[in-house]
Amino acid sequence: MFLMRRAARAVLVVDDDGDWRALVADTLAEEGFVVATASDGRAACDCVRRVHPDVVVTDVEMPLMDGYELLARLRCLDHGLPIIVMSANDGRDTSRFSDAFRFIPKPATIDAVTVAVKDALHRRRRTRLRDLWTTARAAAGAARERGYAIIARTMDRRRRSTKAAVVRRVRPDTRRRTGGRSRFAVLAGVGVVTVAAFVIAAIRGAAA
Repeated sequence: MFLMRRAARAVLVVDDDGDWRALVADTLAEEGFVVATASDGRAACDCVRRVHPDVVVTDVEMPLMDGYELLARLRCLDHGLPIIVMSANDGRDTSRFSDAFRFIPKPATIDAVTVAVKDALHRRRRTRLRDLWTTARAAAGAARERGYAIIARTMDRRRRSTKAAVVRRVRPDTRRRTGGRSRFAVLAGVGVVTVAAFVIAAIRGAAA
């Protein structure tokens, strides 16, 4: 029996306000997340390449690279990465954050940030399960078609061998080859069942 343990989810917190950044990071760490931090968008891009976070929480007004540019850069690095945007700017252009998972106006409560992170992780998990299921179905379908093709070819050879036996005796070595193909066809069918079992185990492991 294999015991599967859920891996800790990584969250990147990006904010030039050190006190707020530390508060969010500490709170998320207490919730069981692995937390990385960055003080600007440029450092955040480097961190994403190294850490590969599951969620990013970012401010808008930052030095070197603001939240607008950071969002665009992150979309190029990982289009499906959930990004939570926070800002205290009342004159913000929210349409530029249409790709963000959620927009949270400042001042915000730490509970609002925590809930948003958990919701984002839940959506990312569903997306990954859907992608895994699609890939698994394609793999199972290919294995099934491969098995059917092998069985069809084997049956066709058996029919031709049977017709030939009417006019001449089938040599023992031919019978052995034909029997071997039949066994191979059975193994192909078993292979399809095995692939299906691995698919189900993989989906259950991802859902754990």
